[in-house]
Parts: sequence; C-alpha cells; structure tokens
Amino acid sequence: MESFVKYLLLVLLWVFGAQLYSFAVTLEGVEKQEGCQKLGILYITIGIVSLALREALPVVSGLVLIMLGLRLVSHGLDRINKKTFIDRYDKD
Repeated sequence: MESFVKYLLLVLLWVFGAQLYSFAVTLEGVEKQEGCQKLGILYITIGIVSLALREALPVVSGLVLIMLGLRLVSHGLDRINKKTFIDRYDKD
C-alpha cells in the first residue's frame, strides 16, 4: 500500500510539472526568459535530489526532470528581439 501511495504522488507531481512546463514555454518575451530559467533550475534541482533515493522509478524520473530542466533553461536563453541578425553582413 505504501508503494501505491508513492507512485500516486509521483504521477500527480508529473501532471503538475507538465502543466508548469507547458505554461512556461508559452510565455512571451522577458517573462518567458525568467520563467523558463527559474523553472528549469527548479527541475534540475529536484532531479538531482531524486537521484539520491536509489530506487528505479524515482531515479528515472530524476533523469527526465534533469533533461526537462536543461531544455527549459535553453528556452530561457532565447533572444527577445529576433529582428537583428548578427550573421548577415550589411554594407554601410
């Protein structure tokens, strides 16, 4: 019964985490940068802590959280003003 409760809480955590992920990715501008970076750091931290549990399901969940956290941090590094292209040469 105890393992059932653990897995149920883990599923609820995943659903809540997926909702936060989809919300952070759909933001615009500076809010997207700040939200994605903060949530990404939180996901990475929770993922690293869950690796210490040494059970199969929390370890796999921790690895997935680390990957999602890195993906969120990379979304947060996206440029705000995409009208300036630095790889094009304009003659002055």
